[in-house]
Amino acid sequence: MEKNGIFKQWQFTKGRVEAFSDAVFAIVMTLLVLDLKVPHIEHPGDMQEIKAALVGVAPLLFSWAVSFFFVALIWVHHHNIMNMSTKSDYGAIWINIIMLFFICLLPFPTALMAEYPSYPLFVMLWGLTFSASTFSLTWFYYYNVKNYLDEGRYDKKSVIKNVRLSIFAGPTIYLAAAFLAWASVYISFVLYAFTPLLYILPLDKERRKE
Repeated sequence: MEKNGIFKQWQFTKGRVEAFSDAVFAIVMTLLVLDLKVPHIEHPGDMQEIKAALVGVAPLLFSWAVSFFFVALIWVHHHNIMNMSTKSDYGAIWINIIMLFFICLLPFPTALMAEYPSYPLFVMLWGLTFSASTFSLTWFYYYNVKNYLDEGRYDKKSVIKNVRLSIFAGPTIYLAAAFLAWASVYISFVLYAFTPLLYILPLDKERRKE
């Protein structure tokens, strides 16, 4: 076995990894929106009935919106990680596939939570999927930074520090929010909605070399 390990022996162009991942992200975002259904309104002129119908689909709209922007932010940062990397290998591909596994799973707990928003188990499953997805993304981030960071443009020490901080951001908060559903599903909803704000800024902000 070579010094770098068997997972690094097979080298790949990062473009193939990114293209495949982009297709999966697009499909998942499409599947999420397919769950949106127009509520049945017996009397369209009755405002009280309309309000009741809209209140009834509020959990569906909430779960769809949070999941949609969650996947969008994962895609943004996945693209940024690939941009920071010089190439890819067999190990990176499998970490990427694990991440995509959890992303592809997301429509299922999203639909469950939308249908049963007051049941802690389903709200928890939603958060666990979020946590696993963000942890996998952080793992992918770490692997690429450790092995294939473009050190001509980025300071490796600073980026590694950001990787470690990332572990305690999304994955940990989502995991805590998932189990807090047993205390109050509303606490979980708030954390699910606001945690993506931590990922709005680029991962490589203020780490580019002049």
